[in-house]
Amino acid sequence: MAVLPRVLAVLAVVLVSACTSRVGGLPVAATTVPDELTSEAAFEDLTTVAPCSLTDPEAFAEYGTPEFATPESFDYCAIRINTDGDADVLISVGAFGVLSAQPEIEGNRVKDVEPGMWVGQQNDSSSFCSQLLVFPDGVTMQVAGTVYDGSADTCPMVDTGMEWAIDVILDGDVEHRDPQNDSLITVDPCSLVGDGDIAAIPGLDGVNRPDDYPGKHTCFWEQRPDSPVTVRVEFGAGPEPAVYGDAKEGLVAGRQTVTSQYREINGHDYCAVETGHLPFTEIESEDVVEVASVYVRMPTGQVTKACAAATAVAELVWSELPDA
Repeated sequence: MAVLPRVLAVLAVVLVSACTSRVGGLPVAATTVPDELTSEAAFEDLTTVAPCSLTDPEAFAEYGTPEFATPESFDYCAIRINTDGDADVLISVGAFGVLSAQPEIEGNRVKDVEPGMWVGQQNDSSSFCSQLLVFPDGVTMQVAGTVYDGSADTCPMVDTGMEWAIDVILDGDVEHRDPQNDSLITVDPCSLVGDGDIAAIPGLDGVNRPDDYPGKHTCFWEQRPDSPVTVRVEFGAGPEPAVYGDAKEGLVAGRQTVTSQYREINGHDYCAVETGHLPFTEIESEDVVEVASVYVRMPTGQVTKACAAATAVAELVWSELPDA
């Protein structure tokens, strides 16, 4: 897979949206499966779920050469597959959402899963395929496949990843992180900044939060469902933010920060503002850190305005972050 700035990889997942061993953690105690397996019963604390416990490269061996990829997010586990057809594919497993944000999935059921769960087809193109496991309490868990280079049908891979994750959940083998003090893993970004403070920033007037993310690692605002203006604050993991292309580095709220512009992606401009935090020691073979990120999307031609807004959001959020 071509090396991309972390933000581009994350945006690729958001737009729907290598470690060498499985992530360690604390397993959920095995219990008798209830008549309806809610997300709380399956995962207990959704904020500390270790998503790499829901999958394994060996699940995808029939498609090529799989391996855990460099972490991108607290919300999902990334697996890279170099397919037999020489395509580069990224499978992401574990991101939580809510059915109320995508009610149309109700009409795209592909499988019922006892007790009380079902799988819905979110996207079905070969280059970007995704499914949601829907729990009786309306929480969803995503498996997605994205082609970064070459050509491949990711839908069979997504089917495989979903089946593996369901087996892990039903077997009670979900694992949990045990974050260190001052980690961003247990910090809800929505708790650090008020909705009114975001809406008061020039260019972000009228934004509001339509839904909460069950994993509590992301906070999202939009002007309205069809508006090009959105704001996303995300806590995740990846390489230390670095300057690529015409990105700039400097201090924001006293923290070293990288600001990157991305023009004309699916008809919009994006600005990403990122700062590194504590080492992310979950993956021993990868030199990665926790990363706090702000993404602002605006119409094409407004990337400078997007970066001014993203920096203003970062000023608010960074000032509330725990010490690194």
